Amino acid sequence: MSDDGTDRSTQRALDPPDDDLDQVFGPETASVPSRTRARTWVVIGVGVLAVAAVIVVALGSIVGSVQNGIGGVFPRPEAALDRFDARVSDLPGVVEVRHHEPRKTAFASYDATATVRADPALDRAARADLVEAVSRAAEDAGGNGVRIVAIADLGVLHVGVTGDRAVTERRLVLADTLDRIGGVTAVRCSWARGTEASDDDADQSVVVETPGRGKALPPIVARVTEDTQRVFPGADVEVRAPQ
Repeated sequence: MSDDGTDRSTQRALDPPDDDLDQVFGPETASVPSRTRARTWVVIGVGVLAVAAVIVVALGSIVGSVQNGIGGVFPRPEAALDRFDARVSDLPGVVEVRHHEPRKTAFASYDATATVRADPALDRAARADLVEAVSRAAEDAGGNGVRIVAIADLGVLHVGVTGDRAVTERRLVLADTLDRIGGVTAVRCSWARGTEASDDDADQSVVVETPGRGKALPPIVARVTEDTQRVFPGADVEVRAPQ
């Protein structure tokens, strides 16, 4: 057998080594080059990030809709206040209606608060009619997770108003009663400032102002406390007098 002069060991060394997968499973299963595999992972990673971004935007939109109110399903405190304003502004004796920042009471519930300022010259009967009408408007304008509450500013009397007309009337009657006590100059009968509005007896707060001092003060405090506890057992009572 003749030798053509070619070094066979050198020829074998120059041949590319077979892929391990190719040797075991055949040529169709040769491993993918690492550069192609890296590009594949980059594409997958970008796709995952894009999907995650879409989900975040969608969730943000849903949560924002629940908090701000959309359509007729979710709470819309400002819209409820506008309805309340429309019902109250033209009532006899109303001078001004002011909206306050809605108070969130639960995930999808709000207290929308307003102050209804009335002519301080209204007589007792006119005040009673006005407060009843404001209470009815609060009940009608609320809904869909929004409760309307208001403070009726009647001059020297400030009365908390909710959609519960019976409790609202008791507040007004008590405020009138306390106002007739000698030495009393102003009365606020409502729930405590800075707290969630409540119609429960023990959650009521009565604040009375008087210029009385010295020996004149204890009888006023005793009378205010007695009258308040008779109407709202457990209510908080404060008598403010000059120091």
